[in-house]
Amino acid sequence: MEDLQNILNESKDYYLKERKFLIAQISQLPKGTIKKKQLKGNNYYYLQYRKGSKVIQDYIGKTIPKQLKSNLSQRRRLEIELKKVNHALKLLKSGHNDKMSFSETVEKLFEKMTELGLWDSGVEIIGAWCFNIYQKYLPIKKYPLRTQDLDILVPYSYKGKKFDFTSYLKELGFEERFNPDSSTYYSAGPLKIEFLAPDKRRKKSSPTIKELNLNPQYLNYVEMLLENSIEIKILPGVKVRLPAPVSFLLHKLLVSSLDVRKDKRAKDIRQAIHIGNYLLKNKKDRDELIASWKALSKSRKSKINKSLVNAEEIIPSERNTILELKKQLN
Repeated sequence: MEDLQNILNESKDYYLKERKFLIAQISQLPKGTIKKKQLKGNNYYYLQYRKGSKVIQDYIGKTIPKQLKSNLSQRRRLEIELKKVNHALKLLKSGHNDKMSFSETVEKLFEKMTELGLWDSGVEIIGAWCFNIYQKYLPIKKYPLRTQDLDILVPYSYKGKKFDFTSYLKELGFEERFNPDSSTYYSAGPLKIEFLAPDKRRKKSSPTIKELNLNPQYLNYVEMLLENSIEIKILPGVKVRLPAPVSFLLHKLLVSSLDVRKDKRAKDIRQAIHIGNYLLKNKKDRDELIASWKALSKSRKSKINKSLVNAEEIIPSERNTILELKKQLN
């Protein structure tokens, strides 16, 4: 299943274009640090920077211009981003590359789910796999994202065909393992398949989805991903169901604001902004985004706005897209 392997490959072209953009942006911004000198009770500010082997100090004035502070801060953010890009290119040059393993196994799983109509019952692929499939089949700006975790979301009220997922995955060579909360996941080598469900299902007496013989992990906010979905044909006779890009974007921005997602915040925000770049190009998608935004609670809007502020720090090269998203949503 070469197509699904390729969506997880690092993209050298992406990083080369990103580096070119960042270098161009950095070259237009002032460099150095602001130094303060005191003379007879007055403060005098200088911009200090290196020029060759010399240290230069240019006098700024008795106050620091806001625009200069902003430009210096922007340059530092871009330089940090450039270091990350150069590191990624170094890894690529050294041959570091993580391809998705067990692709034939995953193909069999998707074929079986198509055959049984599980996608039609609302089951979805979410997370990084979802984003990579978007990139493969929709005109979305490339962002190389490596993952071995396949997350499958089951709706709150599953009404499809009965299917023993646990037994079937064991037949494919997966081992059943347990999370600390007693939910289960399935692993075969580096590949991990985890089933998720909306948290409100916890209210039921049994946490097991008996129709599918699954003990999923219950999470807040994932119900957003079930409200609007799309189907994509990935192979002859094989399809998958994914959250609509609008739902994916809003969900990623929302959860990236949570402390429990702190380690994944940068990755969440990068995915969201790349989807935003795609949605902003089409009026129909923009209108759908605005309508979905208006339906959110004040609390959720506040969390999303917080993530958009963080986004300017995390991916300064996408500042125009971030500002446009802020404009459309507020």
